Amino acid sequence: MARPKAFNQDQVLTEAMLCFWHRGYGATSMKDLQAATGLTPGSIYNSFNSKDGLFLCALDHYIEQVVGHRVNEHLLEGDPIAGIEAYFFECFRDSDEENQQGCLLINTSTELGPHDEVVRAHVVKGMQVAQRGLQKAVERAQREGQIKAEVDAKARARHLGLLLNGMLVQAKISTGQGWLDSAMGNVRSLLH
Repeated sequence: MARPKAFNQDQVLTEAMLCFWHRGYGATSMKDLQAATGLTPGSIYNSFNSKDGLFLCALDHYIEQVVGHRVNEHLLEGDPIAGIEAYFFECFRDSDEENQQGCLLINTSTELGPHDEVVRAHVVKGMQVAQRGLQKAVERAQREGQIKAEVDAKARARHLGLLLNGMLVQAKISTGQGWLDSAMGNVRSLLH
């Protein structure tokens, strides 16, 4: 009979997610994961089969806990235009010179996406969560007369998502926050 897990899986996934998010997949060693999660390499392998398995679970955890939370908090209720702006700002809330971790999905897409179909599928899934949330907000804005009814909501959401992805890359290399004000002007031009 298998022994029950003696750890809090959500806590382990959060710590692994943060480790991968800060360091990247390639730069994260099993020792890093052991230090972050408190699990031995044997426990990691028994529970997640491999570093890859833990990474995919941590990536799904990010999609649910970070992307999904931001979508639910900002895009599904309340003023849709203000919500879209708040959603964008939330993605850059912790973006400063000492903490340029960016977005785990964007970081992963550039590090592993071109070479790993399984990882790419997880990244796409996460980006679709964000895009569906943006589309719902655009559709609500249309119903409330904030965005013209003839605007293609799906195309506008895709455009907003692409702009956000570019901004997330820019945040990794920019110093200061001046660029963000300019970029948010582009976001606002798509919301009216």
